[in-house]
Amino acid sequence: MAMNWKYMPVLKWKRGERDALRYLKDEQWEGITPLLELQPISVAPEVAALRKALPTYLQEVAEQIAKSVPVDVPVCIDTGYVSSSYAKQVNLLLVICRVLNKQLEHQVVPVIRSSWLELLPVLTPSLTEELATYDAVILRFRTDQFAAAQVKSGVDALAEIVKKRRIHLMMDQYSLVDRQAAACVSDVTPYLHAALGVGCGSVTLAGGSFPVNLTGKKPGFTDIPRVEWRIWSSVKKNPAFAPLRYADYTVTNPEPLPEDLDPKAVNPAIAIRYATDGFWRLFKGKGFKGAPRGELRGLCKLLTMDPVYSGEPFSYGDGKYFKDANGSDKNGVPWTWRRDATNHHMVLTSDALT
Repeated sequence: MAMNWKYMPVLKWKRGERDALRYLKDEQWEGITPLLELQPISVAPEVAALRKALPTYLQEVAEQIAKSVPVDVPVCIDTGYVSSSYAKQVNLLLVICRVLNKQLEHQVVPVIRSSWLELLPVLTPSLTEELATYDAVILRFRTDQFAAAQVKSGVDALAEIVKKRRIHLMMDQYSLVDRQAAACVSDVTPYLHAALGVGCGSVTLAGGSFPVNLTGKKPGFTDIPRVEWRIWSSVKKNPAFAPLRYADYTVTNPEPLPEDLDPKAVNPAIAIRYATDGFWRLFKGKGFKGAPRGELRGLCKLLTMDPVYSGEPFSYGDGKYFKDANGSDKNGVPWTWRRDATNHHMVLTSDALT
């Protein structure tokens, strides 16, 4: 399968994101390759506990991927949150990808975080050989953790195992909340020059600027800058950066939620996170717990009357907004809000990159 995406949504592998992919139409998949951040497994970060829990965990993951992603679309697998305290992260990645390769018809692409490069020399010979067999590997650099001068040495370390043309670099700016796009362009430019100069298969620029939560956002509508898109729009004006590809975190902040977060202790606001060119228009209502019936319907009415609305046929998410504006007074649940917003965001972004 060709690794020739134009857009790589980085998705926390939760129900809303899974269904956002599931409801993409066949033609909307053109040029999209998702990067899936698998969710934590609830066991101790020890070999015995992981060995016991992983088969059931991965069977569920494989079933979810099979339902959500067409078989001709590669899936890039990031396991950094599965057991974040486990010492041998590359070992865990390769074991998980091996199992998924057996259970799926998809091309499975391992995602190696740049912070794991120091673990490569201590891989067993069999795991080193296994890594070398992959037709594609993502090397994901966090630009807030590494200097641009380290890109070449990082690639060289992986290239001792995987051929350079099979390595696809991601320059991940990570969280860009409240950042100024112009300053970010200056910051990331040296990384892009370094990445494009090492001769890998591709270079993707990533980042995400949606807030961690909606605290402090007033009810009604508020515009939130899509900083990563503004950076991209500026960077692409430079002919030297024509080969770049784009990735973002859709309508979710890059930071993972705390593993010990009690869902019963939070009361998320009913909200629509609606992507448009250069910003999200946030339609925010009352807290989910105790909100009156029809709260979501009122927000959907505001959206569907707003000039930013793309129209009912544009995406599955847009169709749901239209239906909710004119139908039931049910308020949905957090994962359905995330599904519809993520689905619209991916279609809008993919179209803009065409």
